[in-house]
Amino acid sequence: MKAIILALAVFGVAYVSSQGEPWCRCAMFVSSPHAEWMVYELPEVPITDCESHNQCKNRCTKEFNEMTNEMDLWSTVSNATVGQYICEDLYSHFIFFIHNSYVHAYYEMCGGPWEYTGLDSQQMLCCDRGEHKHCIS
Repeated sequence: MKAIILALAVFGVAYVSSQGEPWCRCAMFVSSPHAEWMVYELPEVPITDCESHNQCKNRCTKEFNEMTNEMDLWSTVSNATVGQYICEDLYSHFIFFIHNSYVHAYYEMCGGPWEYTGLDSQQMLCCDRGEHKHCIS
């Protein structure tokens, strides 16, 4: 029995090692009482290995802050607001309305679970059929 467990452990290490270069994904999510939606994925950031959680988290945090102007949904990037890009993406996935929801920043490393960076949007997100709107409480 010990030989089987040892063989499986060696196989598991060999499999993970053969998967190639380490990678780190950065994405923004909106939570609701019934679902969690990825609303925007930023470009992957380079990391040195699949054990570098702080490296992945820090690089994603830097990317979120640079690409969204510190998670400001009303900041303009390439002629549209950060929130508009998010609302358009949600609309393309048949999510037509979002009201009073904060956007949260997460990172994923080498196929592991999504982990919270500690960043949230400065404002709440409100989308009406793909259009970024000001939220009314």
